Amino acid sequence: MIQDQKITLAVSRILQRSERHVDIDKLVETFVDIGIFPQLINRNNQILYGRRGTGKTHVLKVLQTEISPDNKIVSLYLDCRTLGSTSQFSDTSLPLKKRCLALFRDILTPIYNTLLEHIVEYPNENAEKAIVALDELLDTITQPIKSYKQDSEVKRIEKEVGKSKTGGLNITSTSPDLSLNYSDKESSTQATEQTFRVNEEDKIIFPSLHKSLSETLELADVELYLLIDEWSSIPEDIQPYLAEFLKRGVLPVNRAVLKIASLEYRSKFKIPNKTPIFGFELGADISTAPDLDDYYVFDRNPEQITDLFSEILLKHLNVDLPVDYLKNKYGISSGKDLASKLFTQRDTLKELSRAAEGVVRDLINIFTNAFFDARKRGRDTIDLKAILEASRQWFEQDKAQDLDDEMHEVLRRIVEDVIGEKKARSFLLPRSLIKHDTIQKLFDARVLHHMQRGYADKDNPGVRYDIYSLDYGTYVDLIGTSKEPQIELFVEDNGADIVVPFDDKRSIRRIILGEEILEQ
Repeated sequence: MIQDQKITLAVSRILQRSERHVDIDKLVETFVDIGIFPQLINRNNQILYGRRGTGKTHVLKVLQTEISPDNKIVSLYLDCRTLGSTSQFSDTSLPLKKRCLALFRDILTPIYNTLLEHIVEYPNENAEKAIVALDELLDTITQPIKSYKQDSEVKRIEKEVGKSKTGGLNITSTSPDLSLNYSDKESSTQATEQTFRVNEEDKIIFPSLHKSLSETLELADVELYLLIDEWSSIPEDIQPYLAEFLKRGVLPVNRAVLKIASLEYRSKFKIPNKTPIFGFELGADISTAPDLDDYYVFDRNPEQITDLFSEILLKHLNVDLPVDYLKNKYGISSGKDLASKLFTQRDTLKELSRAAEGVVRDLINIFTNAFFDARKRGRDTIDLKAILEASRQWFEQDKAQDLDDEMHEVLRRIVEDVIGEKKARSFLLPRSLIKHDTIQKLFDARVLHHMQRGYADKDNPGVRYDIYSLDYGTYVDLIGTSKEPQIELFVEDNGADIVVPFDDKRSIRRIILGEEILEQ
């Protein structure tokens, strides 16, 4: 199969990032749900966690297509990496207020454009009123708030002076009467002249925003689903302000639903220790959906994860192959068929699933590298050697390249302690160290993996740990070097060669990572 030119071309065309898909239908066709999707198709405001590469963008994109079966729902997908039309919100030299306003407007403007497009395309009897309400939303977004302040006051007194003479002859029956009157007239008027200074303040009024957005959705008879991706790409000091803005401007709107995808340890949804709460109160204002990382942990259910990953690979191949090509030519109609015919045996695919460490993007990249390594060696199926070489190559070319000197040094000490001395790959980390900056960086870089939360060790009652595992690539990278672990690498397990050993909790209990390894 590997030498098949059409399959080779299909493998080379597999996109490593969901947002690279131009054809939304292909994006939907490659989606395989493990149980997270039904928990997101609802009207709850939610945050979806998951590391880079676990499929958060894919889930949101597919969700966008599924929630709009008719014209009653308007969905807007926003990638935070594309926000900042003026680049102001990322410039720390600018005042915080100005940076926040630039970000708010970059979110509100596409909301306005999307709603306007929908009202024009699907008008109802209140379309004109809806557009008027939408124009008020535009004014709220773009128009500064004007106020008038008296600058000066000048009083003037104007005088008017005049003289008049009057005279006349009055004849009566008794005697003539001659009279002459003379008078001076003087009058004055007072005028006051005031000047005012017009102040323009650049800000967004939340009551006006709420009113105009609510009226627009009500008149247009639609619901707005706002899907925000890559939240953690926003500067951390601005994240609580964006959360507060969404809490005041979007969450109170009955017809608006908010879904956010982010990295858990790179998200700051509120300002800590501030009363009243500034930003999102998780669980009250917005709930958290299940973490994608928890769904793809291989050790919890190896058979299910192997089947899931085989289906993912099959779907990615099928979208770039002629219709039913694999089925008609090779009899492959399921992921299990693919596992038995594209790999030397199912356990080889299982080893690929372990090497991916629960990250779909890593699965695709290791698979692609293994496919072309096996093809270069003239094989027709992917063998274990190809998986090992691809895992090592992916670790060195992608993951290790993103580590700075401090991360390299800490990783080296963890590898020496856990793999070198303890002959294992997993370890316990006390809760006090979970948020250690270096641990979070190594976790984000996908060289440490979260296996289980809240593990209780009976030898240390009252103390809670999280179980972490070193990346499969860190282990394979040591094979054939002077630092190769001095343990048996090939272990017989039902006839299959297992290169990277499994850990059990009996051995993990004795491996507790201390702060001294992180701070040396």
